[in-house]
Amino acid sequence: MEVIHTALWTDDLDATLEFYTDVLDLERVWSFTADDGVENVYIGTEDGAELQFKYDPDGDAVPEPTGIDHVALEVEDTDATYEHVVEETGCDVEIEPVTMDRIDVRAAFVYDPSGYVVEFVEHLD
Repeated sequence: MEVIHTALWTDDLDATLEFYTDVLDLERVWSFTADDGVENVYIGTEDGAELQFKYDPDGDAVPEPTGIDHVALEVEDTDATYEHVVEETGCDVEIEPVTMDRIDVRAAFVYDPSGYVVEFVEHLD
């Protein structure tokens, strides 16, 4: 068994896809429109992990991002990724880059266009 994706609602699909694909350089993998009209777009990485973004063009099914603490993305350089994303998007910042010595990582947290917190994680060696 393996985890294949996590589904998140968005109220602005274009801004969300720009954030994750254009700015963070993740790949748009596939998409479909469900019978109820909800658009489903999957983005991911080479290892197969995906995020599914659900968008209701009628705006009837967009819950607040409650219960989700954050989405974590492994990056090679937390500081460079953080600076690039903040500069390109002007997104709100939850936590600026910080080193967590106890777990040997450097991380930063920003908000995506739908209000989800995105963590950039750099494993230090």
